[in-house]
Amino acid sequence: MPGKDTCMKCRRKVDDESYDDLDDVIEMIPQAEPNVIEKEDPNLPCFPYVPRPIQVQIVKDITNALDEGKHIVLESGTGTGKTIVSLASAVDHAFRTHKKILYLTRTISQSDQVMRELRAISKLRRVSGLTVTGRGRSCPYLRTMSDYEKMPPSVLSALCEDNKKKANNGNGGCPFFKGLMDRLDEVESYCHNSFPTSNELDRFCEDRNICPYETKKMLLKNVDVIVAPYVHILSDDIRDGFLGNMESDGSDIVIIVDEAHNIIDAAREQESYTIDIKLIEAAIDESTTMKGDPPLFDDVTLMPFVKEMKNILRSLANEKITLTKKECLIANDEIENRLGQKFELNRNELEIAIDRMISLGEDRTEALMERGENRISDIYTLGSDLKDWIMSPHDKYIKSVKVDEDGESLHAACIDPFDVTTFLRRTKGVVHMSGTLQPLEQYVKVMALPADTVTKIYPSPFPPENRSVIYLGNVTTRYEDMQKDPSIFSRMEKNIAKLCNNVDKNTLVFFPSYSMMRKMRPFLDRDVKKDAYWEESGQQKMTMKALNEFRKGRNGVFFTVMGGSIAEGIDFPGEELCFAIIVGIPYPPPTLETRAMSDLFDQKYGRGVGWRYTSEVPALRKMQQAIGRLIRTETDRGMAVIFDNRCSKYASKLGAKLSTDPLADVTRFFDE
Repeated sequence: MPGKDTCMKCRRKVDDESYDDLDDVIEMIPQAEPNVIEKEDPNLPCFPYVPRPIQVQIVKDITNALDEGKHIVLESGTGTGKTIVSLASAVDHAFRTHKKILYLTRTISQSDQVMRELRAISKLRRVSGLTVTGRGRSCPYLRTMSDYEKMPPSVLSALCEDNKKKANNGNGGCPFFKGLMDRLDEVESYCHNSFPTSNELDRFCEDRNICPYETKKMLLKNVDVIVAPYVHILSDDIRDGFLGNMESDGSDIVIIVDEAHNIIDAAREQESYTIDIKLIEAAIDESTTMKGDPPLFDDVTLMPFVKEMKNILRSLANEKITLTKKECLIANDEIENRLGQKFELNRNELEIAIDRMISLGEDRTEALMERGENRISDIYTLGSDLKDWIMSPHDKYIKSVKVDEDGESLHAACIDPFDVTTFLRRTKGVVHMSGTLQPLEQYVKVMALPADTVTKIYPSPFPPENRSVIYLGNVTTRYEDMQKDPSIFSRMEKNIAKLCNNVDKNTLVFFPSYSMMRKMRPFLDRDVKKDAYWEESGQQKMTMKALNEFRKGRNGVFFTVMGGSIAEGIDFPGEELCFAIIVGIPYPPPTLETRAMSDLFDQKYGRGVGWRYTSEVPALRKMQQAIGRLIRTETDRGMAVIFDNRCSKYASKLGAKLSTDPLADVTRFFDE
C-alpha cells in the first residue's frame, strides 16, 4: 500500500528498487504557502489569494466561457497559477449552475496540488474535493493476488462485485469491504475537513482496515470537485462506471483538463494495443485443457484457429522483417484476410467465430475464478484483442508487425483519437490548459473541438529580465552533421563541462535521448569537477534518490533527458535550480506511427503541416518545459544554454539569442 514498507500479502519488507511510481519516491520539500485572504472579493468569487492582474483576466475569461457553455483552450505562462484560476472559476460557475467539477490530471502529484488549492478555497466557500485513482492502485484486496495488473477492468470489476457479495452475506469475500459502511461517515468527514491527497486518503482508509477504492466510489456522489486521471474519461468502460458512481449522465459536469498537451497522446495510447507471440502460445496451451476441441463456426474449431494465428504472425515476421528493419507496416485487413482464406470464412462468419472464442474464454475465466485462480483466460484475451483488431476503423489506425528480444508481435496504433475524445468534445463547458500548448489551433483541430471554442495565451507575469536563453552556433545534434564533423561531439562535451564547472549554481543538463546521454557520460564523469547526478533509465528509485540529493544542494549537476518526468513534472523553486543546458533539439525519432500521423495531417490540413505537428511542435514543447523549470516564483532567476545551431529557426519562440562566448554571457547574467 502507498506509504507502507511491507507487503500486505507476505509481510516482507519492500525492496528499495521496487517502486514504479514517481509520486511514491519523490521527496516533497516544503514550500511556503501563499496567504489566504480573509474576505472573499465579490468581483473575484472563490479566489482565495491576493490576485495578480493577469489572474483577474484569466478568471474572467474562463468564467465567461463556462457560463456560455463553451470550451476554452489556454496557454498560461509560469506564475499565472493555472490550477487556482481554473478551480476558482469552475467552482463559482458550478455552484451557480448546480454542477460538479471533474479535474483531469496526468499524474498524482498534479492532483495533490488541486487538493491544496481546494483547501484554500474552502476558507471562503464550503467546498469538497476527492482524488480518485484506479482500482489497481487503491484496492488492497487485489494486491493479495498475483498478476492482477493483467486483468481488464471488466474482470476486476466482476471479481470485486463477487467478493463484496460474499462479504455482505458473511461468506468470506473481501475483508476490506466488511466494515466499510460503518466507517464511511468518518472518512467523509475527514475528506471534507482535511482535503487529503490521494496517498493520505489511502493510508487513512488502510489504517481503518477498509478499502480506499470502494470508499471513494461511495463518496463520489456527495463531492463538489473530483480529481481523476485522464483514463476515467477516455475509456468508455471506465467512464460509464465512473459517471454512474457520480450519479451523473455527463450533462451536469464541468471539466478541467490539466497539462492538456498530453491528452492527445493519452487518447491514442488508450486505443492502441498489441497481440504478441507469448499471448498466442499461452492461448494454445490453454486450448489443450479444453474438453474436446470446441467449435467456433461450423467445422472450424478452437485449436486450429489459434494455431493459425501463430502461423500468420510468424509468416508475416519472416516476410517483412530483415536484419536492419525491426518493424513493418501491414495492410489493415491482413490478419482477417489470411484467417478467412485459411478457414474459408467471410467477414461476418469470421466475426461469429471470434465472438464464440470470446464466449469460451469467458466461461474459462469463470471456471478459473471458482478454482481460486484469480486470472483471466488467455483465450478470452486473444479473442478480445482479435475482435478489436478487425473492428478498428482503417482510417484511424495503422497496423504493423514487429520483432524484438521478446519475439514477434502485431501492433495496432491509433493515429486519430477523434472517437476516443467524443465525450470530452460534447461536454458543455471545458477548460483545456497547459503551460506549453502553442500552436493552439493544432490542439483545437486534432481534438476537433467546437467552432466557438475560445483560445487564449497569457504570458508569465514574472520580470522578463529574470530569465535569459542563449544558443550556440557552432554545434548541433543533427545526425548527418555529426557524422561529417566528429569534432562537434568533442566541442559539446568540453563546453558542457566548462559551463558546469564555472557556474556555481544547481544545474540541469537535458539530453535529447538516453543514447546520447550514455555516449557522453564517460567524458562528463571525467571532466565535471563537482557533485554529479544522473537519471538512470529503468531505475526510477535510484533516479529519485539522486534527484532528492541534488535538490538539497546548491552547486550540483543533474543529467537527464528532455520530455521525461523531471523535465515536466517537478518544481525547482528558488536556488534548487538556476541554470539549464539543453543539448540539441529533441525531435521525436521517426516511427511508423509518426509517419502515418504526419501523412494524415498533411492530407487534412495541407502539405508540411504533418511534420510540424508531429515533430517540430513536440520538440519545441519539450524545450519550453525544460526552460520553464528555471522560473517558478517572482524572485527566481535562471538561464538556459541551447547546444544546437538549428535553434536560430525558433529563436523568437524560445526567446533565445545567439552567443559566441557562452561562459562570458552566463557569468555576466549571474553576476548582475
